[in-house]
Amino acid sequence: MLNGIEDLYHERDDAGNSHREKQHAELEAWIGELQKLSDSRRRSYFAPNYADIRAYASSIERYREDFAEMLGLPLISPWGEPSIQGERGELHESEYTLVAEDGLGEIYRVEIPVSAGLTAYGLFFLPKGEGPFPLVISQHGGQGTPELAADFFGSENYNDMTRRILRRGAAVFAPQLLLWESERFGPGFDRKQIDVQLKQLGSSITAIEVHKLRGSLDHLLRRPDIDGERVGMVGLSYGGFYTLFTAALDTRITVAVVSCFLNDRMAYGRSDWTWTDSGNRFLDAEVCGLICPRPLYMEGGSRDELFHAQGFIEESARAGLHYDRLGLGDRFQAVVFEGAHEFNPEDEPLHFLFRYL
Repeated sequence: MLNGIEDLYHERDDAGNSHREKQHAELEAWIGELQKLSDSRRRSYFAPNYADIRAYASSIERYREDFAEMLGLPLISPWGEPSIQGERGELHESEYTLVAEDGLGEIYRVEIPVSAGLTAYGLFFLPKGEGPFPLVISQHGGQGTPELAADFFGSENYNDMTRRILRRGAAVFAPQLLLWESERFGPGFDRKQIDVQLKQLGSSITAIEVHKLRGSLDHLLRRPDIDGERVGMVGLSYGGFYTLFTAALDTRITVAVVSCFLNDRMAYGRSDWTWTDSGNRFLDAEVCGLICPRPLYMEGGSRDELFHAQGFIEESARAGLHYDRLGLGDRFQAVVFEGAHEFNPEDEPLHFLFRYL
């Protein structure tokens, strides 16, 4: 004691830094080793029967169930079981509002009830001529909208994706996801926080949006002018993510085109693309395995500023093995096109889509 004042120890503020550096280094090394082990764990876990197409299709159903459960599906509704039906079993009606009729056909804004308290919004394009028409879901990406992907006021990196599909004679549904650019296209929101809240409650933003996409198909495929046996889905970036995941879960989608998404998910991970234990069970190539044996086209831009092309090449090679082992190499195509983070301005992905549609 000095003059009644405690003589307490003091030191420089960086004296413990070496210990904290060790803590950080240990954690990074721990994660790195687990990531190395995850390759063998996924191979051990995801092991379909490649004897023939029928055996394969049957064997992946349990994986599809695991995949849905991982995402947080089926949804738990605060108002009871999710349903598109009313209390007496009658179907709720979708609300179609005619926007315009132009040289390609009719354009509608549509709201579709997918559960109690949940609707899906999008644009519906009906081509000229007599149906029934094939149906293609055209999915925008991050900071996008159906209107932007349809070139209503400029197309940016979509390269007129939606209307290029429409011009080939398919009806197109272009849904809105919780991804729009705030202020320009609507209210602000915190997608990560919404995902956190949903995951705390056993779901996820992906589960909600995939549920909306599938619920929209429930309605659209009842239309007499739509051929329910010919359904495709195309998406850019985040739209590619939702194309991959929705097609993996919904076998009504007969052909899928994924643009500028497939990659090394350990290198390009985001919180809304990640679920507990997903690295040991389902990364992109395994999700592709849930689409197989249905036709699947993948593409990445050679100058993609968001996702490096080499990661796309390596992951798409793993994805293609599912098709090769079944002798179905013609149903899978992976292309690096000359371009940036954009939908391919050339027609190769659409040629593939309509070849199998």
